[in-house]
Amino acid sequence: MYDVTFQTEVRYKSVKYGQGTIYSSACGPASLCNALKVLGIASVSLPTMCKLAVSCGARVTGGTDMHQLLRAASKKYAFAYRTTSKNAELLAHLKSGGTAILHAGTEYKLFSTSGHFVCAAAAKGSTITVLDSYWYSSKYTSSAIRRNYVHVVNKGVVQTSLTQCGKATIDRAPSYYLLSNPKQDAHPSEQEEPDMTYYKEFKDIPLYYQDAVKKLLDAGAIAGTGKGLELSEDLCRAFTILDKAGLLKL
Repeated sequence: MYDVTFQTEVRYKSVKYGQGTIYSSACGPASLCNALKVLGIASVSLPTMCKLAVSCGARVTGGTDMHQLLRAASKKYAFAYRTTSKNAELLAHLKSGGTAILHAGTEYKLFSTSGHFVCAAAAKGSTITVLDSYWYSSKYTSSAIRRNYVHVVNKGVVQTSLTQCGKATIDRAPSYYLLSNPKQDAHPSEQEEPDMTYYKEFKDIPLYYQDAVKKLLDAGAIAGTGKGLELSEDLCRAFTILDKAGLLKL
């Protein structure tokens, strides 16, 4: 059971957060509150975290600069963090007892129709448990993507696949902020090896990645290994990021 911090409490509609309100704009501070609670580091009120974000310059036009907020919060609450855009690193980190903040973008509207931060609290197999601070009752029934790929566990608690998390964050860099409690870090021998998905044939590659991979195949830039394509999901994701950024010009 997770004690989720919600920005969408009625009382927050009138509480300012920079040029907006906590209700409309505080997903960054809320996701950090949730991550720190899951780690057992601190239970911080959302207004307190928002004040920290404003004071350290993390409250910016359009949202929250997570780098700035984490830099200030890590000193105040004594936690460690690093960034990555690799799905395998996210999965391994969650399985070793860490939490993560996912930066969802606008390309694939799984968690939001615009930019949004959510907290990844745990992983089992390739299923990720996510805490979503921007909650309303019909959120995960409002689109086919959400109905098909998200399972609602409880208010503010949903589960989805690692692949879906990758798609939701593909237009953000970094995609993931990995948080850990230095006092609870597992020893290297206790940490699980990263689970990596490989695709042997083009038809096995998720449709979302196929356009970029096909461009490289047609150009002869990548080829099979004798055992099939053997392309990892993280590599397909990297190709897609480059393609959508207009950098995959062949």
